[in-house]
Amino acid sequence: MAYESQGIPFYWSTTTSNTTLDAGRVGDLIGFSGPSQSANVIDITNLDSTAKEKLVGVYDGGQITLNLNWAASHATYLGQLKLQECLRARTKGCFLIELGGTAAASTGKTVIGKGYVTGLNITGSVDNKVAGDVTIAITGGVSLST
Repeated sequence: MAYESQGIPFYWSTTTSNTTLDAGRVGDLIGFSGPSQSANVIDITNLDSTAKEKLVGVYDGGQITLNLNWAASHATYLGQLKLQECLRARTKGCFLIELGGTAAASTGKTVIGKGYVTGLNITGSVDNKVAGDVTIAITGGVSLST
């Protein structure tokens, strides 16, 4: 079953507890990418092998990239301020993505994890809006609820 992405909220907390997420909704979110999860492949092929032999390495939660309209000074966009705070302080935060949109239309499926803000890029141009991209490096993996 496909989910509509319109209305999906992304929450960020400057603590590592997901109980404080409601106050940190990242406003004006245009889109997101991730978590880009993966695991390395370890080649264990030897001279007695008749084909490649492999093991799977440690799971990596990857990263999330957020695309947004830049509005960090507005009081209702506390999440954007919290992202900047964590980048500057080099502190870990907690995120939650509510798949399926707002509470009324929510599917109950969520992506929850912890990470560090590793990038924040603000862009602007003639006859255009001020936009931003934020990169979060996930630490410890993610939890996908059903």
